[in-house]
Amino acid sequence: CPMNLDEMHWTLAVIFMENKKIGYYDSMGETEWTKLEGLLQYLKDEHVSKKGKELEGWEEWELLGCPEDVPRQLNGYDCGVFTCMFADFISKDCPLAFKQQHVNQCRERIALSIMKNCAVD
Repeated sequence: CPMNLDEMHWTLAVIFMENKKIGYYDSMGETEWTKLEGLLQYLKDEHVSKKGKELEGWEEWELLGCPEDVPRQLNGYDCGVFTCMFADFISKDCPLAFKQQHVNQCRERIALSIMKNCAVD
């Protein structure tokens, strides 16, 4: 779930259904705990709405703050690129092995995906 904070900064939350975890990824290294709590509440509400009963085991869900080693942006404008790359790498179960110096390559990868209308391996 890409999230825009105060129309200024992009971050990513990922819901790992099988592991019962919700993770947060921010290229500035912060964690918006209220956003994670809101996503868990959304899951609970949707389960009641769709299944007609409470989400079993919701107490087991773990909210994960931003990892200390998450790639960091070194300027005030590349958060969108970092957010896209977080989503790309995590969706492929790859380590977040990129840095600020790779941003131009990341932008090219994003553009190529858009032009091809599919994710690029």
